[in-house]
Amino acid sequence: MLRWINFGLLLTSFCALILVYAQKYHAEDLSVQVSTLEDEIAEKTQELSTLRADWAYLNQPGRLQPIVERHAAVLDLAPIKTEQYKTIEDIPMRPDGPDAEGLEVLLLSLEAGVDPNEMSELPTITPPERRP
Repeated sequence: MLRWINFGLLLTSFCALILVYAQKYHAEDLSVQVSTLEDEIAEKTQELSTLRADWAYLNQPGRLQPIVERHAAVLDLAPIKTEQYKTIEDIPMRPDGPDAEGLEVLLLSLEAGVDPNEMSELPTITPPERRP
């Protein structure tokens, strides 16, 4: 009886040993993946830093001004005027409600098989009589 208990404990110990080693190698693989991703992130961060420096250089007004002057006639460029800016009051307000008559004519023309995009003006369609 004691021999079977010892054999069972030995077998359990071997299984635990195998599981621990498997877990260790899995953790090492994950560690390698993490370090690879960290290297990629560092590389991308460096590339982003370089691109930001290039963007800052390319957008310097002292560099852009001669290019604008050289191509002003071809591109028809002109300085921005204050009249080009609008105020909030210049934006038209929305109508109070939907155009029920226009919507009904549109729906009736769609039911009749008429494509509104191909028409120059909407036809006059009399709606069917509604029953109360």
